[in-house]
Amino acid sequence: MPMSSLSCGGWRVAEWVLETTDKQIDAALERARAQGELPRIVEATYHPEPDLDLFVLKISDGRRLVIPREDIQPLAGATPEQAADFTTAPLGSHIWWPQLDDGLHISGILEHRYGNDQWMARLQRRGVAA
Repeated sequence: MPMSSLSCGGWRVAEWVLETTDKQIDAALERARAQGELPRIVEATYHPEPDLDLFVLKISDGRRLVIPREDIQPLAGATPEQAADFTTAPLGSHIWWPQLDDGLHISGILEHRYGNDQWMARLQRRGVAA
């Protein structure tokens, strides 16, 4: 990898120039094609109504997952407005709440894991998680 350096306030700072080969690009494209076969989030909606307060995730394999907001660790203590401000990754690999700087990955969601081990143990004690 070629490198040039520059000086900043008496410090020498390295500046990297990244060169990507055709082989690396081809490998990345192949990984992307393979990922297209994995389940992904294709649609996500939040229903903040008092009797609902849940997320509905449509998965590429046809499943729909309904998740109560209170079961999602990143949303613990979040306002409905913060919960409603979410995005899904372009390839559907995760759901992200930018105001909270936190999210969930599809692999965990499909395993019904909506938080860390301690969070899931609490849900289990409440009879919510298996």
